[in-house]
Amino acid sequence: MICIAFLVFQILKKGFKKDLYTILTSMFLFCGLITLFVQTIVLQNEATAFYYDLTNMVKFFLWVLIPYYVYQRADQFKESQYEKIFLTISTLFTLGLLIPFIFGVGNQTYAGSDAGYKAFFFANNDTTLSFIASATFTGWYLFKKMRQMSFLPLLSICLLYLGNLLGLLLLGTKTGIIYGVIVTLILFIRFFFFQKDIGVTIKLITGILIALIVSIIYIKGRFFILSVLAGLILRLNYFYGLYNNDLLRFFTSSRSNFLEIAFSYYTDTGNDLLRLIGFGFNTRIADWKGGDLVEMDFLDVLFSLGVVGLLMTLTLLLYLSVKACKKRTIYSVLFFVLILYGTVAGHVLFSALSSTLFGLICGGLFIQKESLREKNENSH
Repeated sequence: MICIAFLVFQILKKGFKKDLYTILTSMFLFCGLITLFVQTIVLQNEATAFYYDLTNMVKFFLWVLIPYYVYQRADQFKESQYEKIFLTISTLFTLGLLIPFIFGVGNQTYAGSDAGYKAFFFANNDTTLSFIASATFTGWYLFKKMRQMSFLPLLSICLLYLGNLLGLLLLGTKTGIIYGVIVTLILFIRFFFFQKDIGVTIKLITGILIALIVSIIYIKGRFFILSVLAGLILRLNYFYGLYNNDLLRFFTSSRSNFLEIAFSYYTDTGNDLLRLIGFGFNTRIADWKGGDLVEMDFLDVLFSLGVVGLLMTLTLLLYLSVKACKKRTIYSVLFFVLILYGTVAGHVLFSALSSTLFGLICGGLFIQKESLREKNENSH
């Protein structure tokens, strides 16, 4: 609430630009608030239900307000400053997972199972998403800025990226581990075959160092890595049997079941108004049983905020998608990675942690290579 209050105050203080992005953002927020109040009246929600819905709506607003705050101040932000924000986030998440692991404290990723470790982080999907974003940004920064860094900063970023990958391995989620392998392969291929500004000598030295590091990791850590993977495989086998060999339910982690239940409740109601504005969050928790959370963001938007909420969300994301395609920066890559993750696994738009991270990524779409202040200084 404090974060939202700060953002709203600063946005109002700065004033609004008369453009399409301002109109879309304003309409999104206005429709969200109106939807919340109409739901409360139609569903006859009590104060506790209204507060629960309001809390979830506040989380949902974070990814909209944060980029608009950045957009208003795009002429003040330096690209290097914004990069430091993501490096700091990457560092804090990595230390937050590895330090408790070293001291042998914290929690397993999955209750009642030895598979995975999440230290003192709460939500598995949110934590995995944060490490996915961190690994993507840190890996890009490592190879993109390699020639500009001295030895110690370069070593620090290398260790940070290895820490990100170790974090994904420790978490033990199949999505996180697969993504870590894929993004590393993509970065290597891009560096060795497509990064023309790096000389052959540097690439050769880098290749030798990578081979050396991989060899050391294999020799010293192969038993640990195999034990983590074995725990994950045992867990996957358990759930495959639990789901009676149902591949769809297995690959979607029961989301197909959640969707079936939620869609049944959504379509069976005789109230067309609720289909338009949604059923809110509290009603789904109280009455929809297994359909209270599908864990697929756009479907959860439809069920909680209705057709109106889904259209407003898609419209704003379409605008940002066009911006991302034109921008073609690391923030564009992260934007589409998180959109894809939210589509199939959820926990991007409605989680305070992930919504904040997604908002910062969307804000990065408005960052210039140099601030207006730097341009003025350079022109003189």
